[in-house]
Amino acid sequence: MSNSQKGKGKIPAASDRPGWEADMNIYEPQSDWGFSGGAPLAKKAVNSIVFKIAIPLITILATIAGAEVIFRSLLFNCPSLMDRWRRPGLYADAESDDNYWKLRVFFGASPAKRDDPLLGYVKPDITPADYYHREAQDVGGRKPVLLYGDSFAQGVAPPRDRFEGILNARTGFNGNYHLLNYGVIGYGLDQIYLLYSKSVGHYADPVVIFSLLDGDIDRCVLSMREGQKPYFLLNEGRLELNGLPIESDQNRFFSQRPPDIGCYLCNLAWFAVLPNRLDPNYPAAPRTSQKKRIAQAILLEAANDLRRRNLRYVFLVFEGMHRTWQRPLNWRISFLSDLFCRHGIPHIWARRAIERRVARNEFHEADYVVEDQHPNGRANALVADRITDWLRTGEADHDDD
Repeated sequence: MSNSQKGKGKIPAASDRPGWEADMNIYEPQSDWGFSGGAPLAKKAVNSIVFKIAIPLITILATIAGAEVIFRSLLFNCPSLMDRWRRPGLYADAESDDNYWKLRVFFGASPAKRDDPLLGYVKPDITPADYYHREAQDVGGRKPVLLYGDSFAQGVAPPRDRFEGILNARTGFNGNYHLLNYGVIGYGLDQIYLLYSKSVGHYADPVVIFSLLDGDIDRCVLSMREGQKPYFLLNEGRLELNGLPIESDQNRFFSQRPPDIGCYLCNLAWFAVLPNRLDPNYPAAPRTSQKKRIAQAILLEAANDLRRRNLRYVFLVFEGMHRTWQRPLNWRISFLSDLFCRHGIPHIWARRAIERRVARNEFHEADYVVEDQHPNGRANALVADRITDWLRTGEADHDDD
């Protein structure tokens, strides 16, 4: 083969071809943005977009931060100017958040007196520290009936219209029983249980009525209300008492625990935009699952203790009078009904005691309350009738509605 033949079919090197430098441009990679230049130009385009987004975002955040600083300063330092905004409920939920009660004090309310190192406070009828009832000597040879609970048990009606005034005056009751009222205004389920556990052993074979307002379940997750209170946490399923000792100087207690709200404007907007989801009556409201777990543990511990002591007992559940004849029932009542039925805990619904005696079309709320939805003598008398009936027959309520 000649030298000329050997060269045929061979692709010449680019450097052997004229204008090869220009031809190489056809191999230059194209960027995703349709421009030549590759990765450097693409990066510049992305950076430009990020920059355009970041600047407005930073401006918005800086504006919110500045407005928050100004709003917070005015809120705490200019009470007359900010009066309409100095309401704790605008920034926190009273039934779920300690911050509500902290704000109440920081906005000018005086904290409640605290003189009991365990419970925070007791009423005058109960001696501090040992928790004897001052009327215990009136029991005599009769069987004591111990009523535990909050303000619905203690009563805010005149003394004769409270449970002890009604029942201890009845000849069908006072021959065999004498009621000692251990209800204390403002107590949560945790405090009710603690008072029960510290006092029930003082009496020989008592009958126990362990009452609660459905809203007492919410108070389980609070470490304070008008003042410091004890509370329980769950540690591996067991109740663990916290918040002790109760400090006698409540002004100092609150001054050392200022509100820890990160953004007042954000909370204000949140509560205004989503009021229903933040309503503690809403089943998915904040801390509902925690409230259920702690309330269940307390109620089961109380019921098991009553059984271990071999005492006759019943749980009595109150609700706001406005819920009489209202359906559907709120999540607390459904929770309690399910809990009582699953564990065979005898119980009475105060609402049902009234509904059994007063027809729906004859019920007028104003006829059965004194203030703040608390029952008056007429409502208490109907519940007292149901208690008497239970003592006589042993029949508690059956949840079929």
